Amino acid sequence: MLDQRLQPVPPYTALVFDCDGTLVDTSSANESAWRTALATWRVELDPAWYRARTGLSADRLLAELETETGTELDYRAVQAAALDAYQWLIHTVTPHRQVSAIAEAHRGRVPMAVASGGSRQSVEETLRVTGLLPLFDTVVTRDDVRYGKPAPDVYLLAARLLGVAPHACVAYEDTDEGVGAALAAGMTVIDVRPSLQGRT
Repeated sequence: MLDQRLQPVPPYTALVFDCDGTLVDTSSANESAWRTALATWRVELDPAWYRARTGLSADRLLAELETETGTELDYRAVQAAALDAYQWLIHTVTPHRQVSAIAEAHRGRVPMAVASGGSRQSVEETLRVTGLLPLFDTVVTRDDVRYGKPAPDVYLLAARLLGVAPHACVAYEDTDEGVGAALAAGMTVIDVRPSLQGRT
């Protein structure tokens, strides 16, 4: 049975979903990947610190980590190492069934997109491994825009690629940064956190 809190309320023309933490549970895999990557720079990732910053772009996360630790990091190298580590953990990623059920129920009924702050490689592979990729008409990632969330760029591009007005879209998000990005794009937002709290 579909969670009524996640049901989009008409009128709407399209649905747009964040990926990590919204459609799929990547929290453990992402945290482990960052921890593995940062160990090369002798930086220990504090779990509570990291979890308070989920939803930030990789660049913003690393910038805050530099400030926190006083360690200068090679952003590109750290991100590449984290992406490599994530590939080894991707088999542990599972869909958030409450949210993916909404996408499955709307397949073929309205245009749908993914708008993620992650890299294209990790997002597409995550959606492929979990079997969700065929549900979506387009996938927009941090690699496709100048500014990541909380800027509205990924959401605006998703709407444009779907051929719909942003204000006619309902967006699904799980972080304050993502909610802010979708609202800034002019979309109606459904925060999935109340539905996912304590559940996977």
